[in-house]
Amino acid sequence: MNDLRSRVVLQTDGQIRTGKDVVTAALLGADEFGFSTAPLIVLGCTMMRKCHLNTCPVGVATQDPELRAKFAGKPEYVINYLFLLAEEVRSYMAELGFRTFQELIGRTDKLKFSPDSTNPKAKLLDFSNILKSALDFRPGTNIKGGSVAQDFEFEKRLDNKVIELARNVLDGKEKHVKIELPICNEDRTFGATLSYEISKRTVEEGLPHKSIEINLTGSGGQSFCAFLAKGVSVYLEGDSNDYVCKGLSGGEVIIVPPKNMPSSFKTEDNIIVGNVCLYGATSGKAFFRGQAAERFCVRNSGVTAVAEGCGDHGCEYMTGGHVIVLGLTGRNFAAGMSGGIAYCYDKLKLFTERCNKESVELLPLNNKNDLDSVFNLLTEFQIATGSEIAKFILDNWNTEQTEFIKVFPYEYQRALADLQKEEEEKLAALKEKTAKQAHEDLNLLNLPNGDSQRRGSLSNMYDEDMINRLEDEDDNQKVSDKTIVDIEDAIRNTELENKVLDAVLDKTRGFVKYKRATYQYRDAAERQKDWKEIFNHKQVKDGLRVQAARCMDCGVPFCTSEHGCPLSNLIPKWNNLVFKNEWKLALDYLHQTNNFPEFTGRVCPAPCEGACVLGINTPAVTIKNIENSIIDRGYEKGWVRPVIPENRTGKKIIVIGSGPSGLAAAAQLNKAGHWVTVYERNDKVGGLLRYGIPTMKLDKRVVERRVDILEKEGIVFKTNVEVGKTITAKSLLTDNDAVLCALGATWPRDLPIPGRQLNGIHYAMNFLESWQKNQHGNPLPFIDAKDKDVVIVGGGDTGCDCIATSLRHGARTITTFEILPEPPVSRDDSNPWPTWPRIFRVDYGHEEVKLKWGRDPRVFNIKSLNFEGNQEGNVTGVKTILVEWTKDDAGRWNMRDVPGSEKVFKCDLVFLAMGFIGPERKIVEELSVALDPRGNLETQSGKYSTSIPRLYAAGDCRRGQSLVVWAIAEGRQAARQIDKDLMGHSSLAGPGGIVTAE
Repeated sequence: MNDLRSRVVLQTDGQIRTGKDVVTAALLGADEFGFSTAPLIVLGCTMMRKCHLNTCPVGVATQDPELRAKFAGKPEYVINYLFLLAEEVRSYMAELGFRTFQELIGRTDKLKFSPDSTNPKAKLLDFSNILKSALDFRPGTNIKGGSVAQDFEFEKRLDNKVIELARNVLDGKEKHVKIELPICNEDRTFGATLSYEISKRTVEEGLPHKSIEINLTGSGGQSFCAFLAKGVSVYLEGDSNDYVCKGLSGGEVIIVPPKNMPSSFKTEDNIIVGNVCLYGATSGKAFFRGQAAERFCVRNSGVTAVAEGCGDHGCEYMTGGHVIVLGLTGRNFAAGMSGGIAYCYDKLKLFTERCNKESVELLPLNNKNDLDSVFNLLTEFQIATGSEIAKFILDNWNTEQTEFIKVFPYEYQRALADLQKEEEEKLAALKEKTAKQAHEDLNLLNLPNGDSQRRGSLSNMYDEDMINRLEDEDDNQKVSDKTIVDIEDAIRNTELENKVLDAVLDKTRGFVKYKRATYQYRDAAERQKDWKEIFNHKQVKDGLRVQAARCMDCGVPFCTSEHGCPLSNLIPKWNNLVFKNEWKLALDYLHQTNNFPEFTGRVCPAPCEGACVLGINTPAVTIKNIENSIIDRGYEKGWVRPVIPENRTGKKIIVIGSGPSGLAAAAQLNKAGHWVTVYERNDKVGGLLRYGIPTMKLDKRVVERRVDILEKEGIVFKTNVEVGKTITAKSLLTDNDAVLCALGATWPRDLPIPGRQLNGIHYAMNFLESWQKNQHGNPLPFIDAKDKDVVIVGGGDTGCDCIATSLRHGARTITTFEILPEPPVSRDDSNPWPTWPRIFRVDYGHEEVKLKWGRDPRVFNIKSLNFEGNQEGNVTGVKTILVEWTKDDAGRWNMRDVPGSEKVFKCDLVFLAMGFIGPERKIVEELSVALDPRGNLETQSGKYSTSIPRLYAAGDCRRGQSLVVWAIAEGRQAARQIDKDLMGHSSLAGPGGIVTAE
């Protein structure tokens, strides 16, 4: 362009999100900005990438009334977003010294390219020409956007001439008009204004068939025949640009090449229409004698179309209609196709490898209805266009019909099956109603002297055969009522039931159809009487595929994000494999990221479920149950076996601590071929898993089973060895190539109030550990809660474990103190998804106490003032006071006592379950290891190496008290760093099971 005053428009696919993005674009010359992804997210979009399936769980991109009801977006959200965006832009403008936005536009001198110092390739990029001002090229040019109004010259549109020529038909004065005109590619959106005039008069009904016939010669412009209404038929001799028949709404379009083309010109080898033809078309017919370019029939929902070939992404996201392609297709044909049928002539046998078969089934053309439909449509196409390839196929139909492939979407098949089932049910109901009426009428035949007369009248309603059949059914029913069912017939045919389940389970809409299972635990009345695992393993397994069907296979799975699983487990992948009954492959994917799913599947609080997209407005997928069932089946089938490294590196590594972090690190280091020795101060391996978690939550045979495998793989375990006491940490560092501290955070938080020295006040972990040891044959004395009034200070998992253990001991009463307020039953505004939901939960221990004594054991908003005791020095009670929490002007929470709310709780035992403040200090003091401000072992940013060379830290001793799943993640990544430091590279997997090239 000679004049740079025309408006510059910058639009990106969702990449303008912040004020800085807007300012950067403006400095480059943009004065209009298009936003897509960011406003969608503001309105609640979670980037599911399932728009084409009509299953958007937040109601953004769906026409399903049930799902649309879940839409929670408001216009105010977008307004607030844009307002905050404008505020950010204003702050950047102030920083740059601009008063108006117009001053900002095109000031490339304010931009500077700073290459990433860690990427040498970035330094090779040259942005000098991009950052040069337009005025440097053409001094004095007006570059102010919009300062010269654009003249669209609407009066010259070809549609205006067509409307005048068709005026009598539009006004109802004539029934038909035939128009012949030339056209060129400057005539854009031909037919759209004509269709507007028709729609004004008839709305969606349109005109009678071929009321307006238009014959054109030349080249159609962009969006030729867009939104063409019913009753308009357009015949173009020539070709056309992109977006032909976009939104076609009932019209008919035929495009053929010029008649004066040489005889050597093969239409099936040449493109006659551009990209994105029939995009979003709803009804009508389109015949193209030649190839269509890319994205042919994208989002077609009802048009019948024939072309002699197409480019990449043909029939993408198609939801209805019929398409025939008489030649080659490009790549990714039928991607996301959920409706309609396509028939592709595959003479060269290339279609199968070019088709995206994820959502469609490829079938031979052997159904009579399909054969007749294709033959008739090809005949119509050949007559209308003179197609040589169509003529060849029709002339040799008996042989060429076998070259067609039917592209049949799975979702469309399911919809047709549902429709057929619905029709069959209606027919069955009608027959039942008719039969019932017939039975009632037949009963009249038993009246005296009524047979012949009644039968004669009934014959007018029912045929004789039906009357006789119903009479026979009555006799048979009398016999069957007395028949005893064979025992074999009474036994459930589970194999048949599974086949039926395969046929009816709906993975696409499973999250809508199926409810979350709530039977993960055994019945509370039964389980509180024993020490067996609380989980209802059998019932969970029986309903697992239905639960797996609820997983939406999100485009952006938040369950694997930083808010979800710390291990980045491939959750949607193995959920889908469980649904498909591919358990072995599901186990392989599970082990790719998690060494010990049998531990996390039992004791993890499942942050993945808290971040599940389904959990935005409905209960989340039962991810934890599915994970546990996969690994349990793996053991049952013998799939979990020791894998001994083929080669050894000769490197010796010590792991101090055999908890989940230490075991994970040991397993990974051994996998890399190193010699690994694990030191444990207790008498058995497992750390927290062995003695910190009660048996009814984690059966110790599960721990032993995994430890046995690790030993067979070559890991050496040494128990009853306390590093820093039995053996020095310095000697371990001297004699080995690396030492990893996986000590845990075992230093408990105390409650230093008056009376703390009284007997009967114990740390929660001492209580749990002493009982676990006693259960497993250690003769040491344990803390017994039998016939005691128990008070537990603190909540969380440890507090709940103390509740359940005390209950099974036979405690007289159990009360738990929690200083924080009772959480809400659902998320509040300060706790948005996908963060961990801080909501009121009833865990297994709480449920058991409530069942036994009729009350929840927890008391919220309560603070302990002092312990009371007797003359023997034993605790007899806890004096407490209620507290309330308020926010100050700065938004900080403040706690204050509630006057007059003091109360003494009677007790014989007090368990302190207030968490842990860090690792114990023996090794820290011996080696003078640097600590962080929280008292944990300090490591380099993003790494696991400490201030001491060759000494590493992982798990709770590094990050503080946390979850088992975090400990495993820490152990895995610490092992990867150790392996890399020792060998110069590492083949061990990073987060998400991904092995990156070093």
